[in-house]
Amino acid sequence: MAKSKSGLIFKIILGILIVLIILVVAVLFFIDTLAKNALEKGAPLVLGTNVSVERLHIEPLKGRVEITNLIVDNPQGTYSSEYAIKLGDVIADVDINTVLNHKIRIEEMFLKDVDIVYETNVLNSNLQEILDNVKKLDTAEKKEQQEDEAKGEKDDDKTLQVDLIELSSVGVTVQAKGAATGLPIKVTIDPMTNLGTDEEGITPVGLTLRILGAIVTTAIKTAGGSVGDAASAISDATSAAVAGATSAAVDASKNAVNDAADAIKGLFGGKKEDAPEAQPQGN
Repeated sequence: MAKSKSGLIFKIILGILIVLIILVVAVLFFIDTLAKNALEKGAPLVLGTNVSVERLHIEPLKGRVEITNLIVDNPQGTYSSEYAIKLGDVIADVDINTVLNHKIRIEEMFLKDVDIVYETNVLNSNLQEILDNVKKLDTAEKKEQQEDEAKGEKDDDKTLQVDLIELSSVGVTVQAKGAATGLPIKVTIDPMTNLGTDEEGITPVGLTLRILGAIVTTAIKTAGGSVGDAASAISDATSAAVAGATSAAVDASKNAVNDAADAIKGLFGGKKEDAPEAQPQGN
């Protein structure tokens, strides 16, 4: 009788193990598809616009994540460009010893073949709209965290530590909102290091904000330094619009009101000479 019971228990345990093995194999086999679907559904909640991925590949045992052709669409509106941001390749190496911890460590993250379209009309731009959406979510996230701390509740959400982020082969296309074409320019974005190294780490939304902030800042600086080149590269009407819009975007960080007023004149029929003077580009 005892042998019969022990045999039954053994069969049950064996059956459970077989099911677990099948589930693990299934997850590993379909992990790329599952992760891709999760990214395409989750990213719009952060960015406020659609995101698509051609390929997402994960190597769990190596802690390596590879994404091919990640495209961030323009916000809904009158933007004419095909997309706002396109990342040809994203490669991240994760410390697999930290994946079960509260803070996950990403050792390196490389963003390659970065194509940015900065479409602006002085008052707003596609990149600024996306950045504003992330800022709103980041603010709400921090407020919720403060409320939890005030109640004495512990935040169990995962955070990140990123040792290095590098963006290579970065191009920015500057164009007036609604224009059919713009001026492509190669730029450099400085590496970002040691993000979230404190005990709390950095949230995924906060990390997105840092990366997107670097992209938007570079696009604006590039726009300010490219006005002279734009005038000779594209039509007179478009170059006048870009001259007013992009120069104002650079000067806005210093003293927006007067420069924006001059830029609007250039954008809506004023002379190119009325637009603020372009700032020299250091890159």
